[in-house]
Amino acid sequence: MFKFKYQGSVKDLASLDPMTSRCSRLNHLLQGKTSNHGLQGGVNVTREELLDALLLLYQECSSPDLMKIEYVANFVNKYSEVVSELHELQPGLRDFEKRGVVGRGRFAEVQVVRERSTGDVCALKVMEKAGLRSKENVFYEEERKILALSCSPWIPRLLYAFQDQDNVYLAMDYLPGGDLMALMNRYEEQFDEAMAQFYLAELVEAIHAVHQMGFVHRDVKPENVLIDRTGHIKLADFGSAAKLTANKKVFTPRASVGTQDYLSPEVLGAMNGGSQCSYGLECDWWSLGIIAYEMIYMKSPFTDGTATKTAHNIMNFQRFLRFPQDPKASKHFVDLVQSLLCGAQERLGFEELRCHPFFSTVDWNKLRQALPPFVPTLRAEDDTSNFEEPPEKPRPRRADAQRDPLRPGFQGQDLPFLGWFFSRALTALAKSE
Repeated sequence: MFKFKYQGSVKDLASLDPMTSRCSRLNHLLQGKTSNHGLQGGVNVTREELLDALLLLYQECSSPDLMKIEYVANFVNKYSEVVSELHELQPGLRDFEKRGVVGRGRFAEVQVVRERSTGDVCALKVMEKAGLRSKENVFYEEERKILALSCSPWIPRLLYAFQDQDNVYLAMDYLPGGDLMALMNRYEEQFDEAMAQFYLAELVEAIHAVHQMGFVHRDVKPENVLIDRTGHIKLADFGSAAKLTANKKVFTPRASVGTQDYLSPEVLGAMNGGSQCSYGLECDWWSLGIIAYEMIYMKSPFTDGTATKTAHNIMNFQRFLRFPQDPKASKHFVDLVQSLLCGAQERLGFEELRCHPFFSTVDWNKLRQALPPFVPTLRAEDDTSNFEEPPEKPRPRRADAQRDPLRPGFQGQDLPFLGWFFSRALTALAKSE
């Protein structure tokens, strides 16, 4: 008679959770409701991600080479109808009508679109997969995660996230008031400290909202501060954002991020391979100081012709930070800027900023009820007149234009985008279950 030999100990058997308890935890895991403690990398599994995984597996198995394998062909045939229905039910580019373009970069474009079924207008960020794969320091996962998880009034609402063979997409609330840079250019002569106080106070809250989620933005600049239809701001473009560690630090040696004119000395030092390769959320408050300076003086304090000179000035900010006599700024404004454009250890943080004399007349609890200095006049829901004309789409370099060479068998080129799918409506339904 054969005897089964259990390799574990009696203690192991005793420590096993009851099957019913494990099934309950499994159900919560599949609904994305479980704590991620103990899971490597802190990754939750959601229904959306499981759908993405099924569609990716089906797509890979549908290649001619793999279809020669009987088991693979049987799998494809078995799930062809359900996959077809999933594609039909999920949001896609077919659901939107393009109405205009308000932003453009090397690998991305922000379109104003109208949802065909409802007529609702939203902003659609289109990012090329080939470009995202080719760049090491693109933080597209962080951007999607922040937009999907945020419930803050200071951050745009993500409505849908989806993908196709060539691109990934983020459909968000459209903010028709343009960006802060366009507003500063339009009101160059009238932009005084009262206006600066309003937008800087709201930006303090927006930056803090990102930090509260456990991220650092790293690209806070006027072009990324958007204005909604009521005149209030939201902080956007999280393509350089990074997750903070438990001790509120970011460790990304030599990672090129952000926009140089707004980078803090510690970020610039880490990018250039300095001895200090980690930094904290203080870098975003430096960027706030640059924006404050630009609002009043209409120029950047350290920009000087070439990238090399600008970097030198930033790293030696003690010598190069100067305040012009015209226009004459108040002592409280000058002190605010000096308290932001300083060393990371001395730099003001969220609580100190709220107590600074420059903001003494701000009611922090009623910011969003205050009357903004500028309220956009809109001709239509999809009005783009408050945005400056975006640059022409850059011609792709030959290396960028070429698709990755296909090899027989499993490709895995879309694995970096697994879990991209998001639907706010579906998430709301899952929470109500």
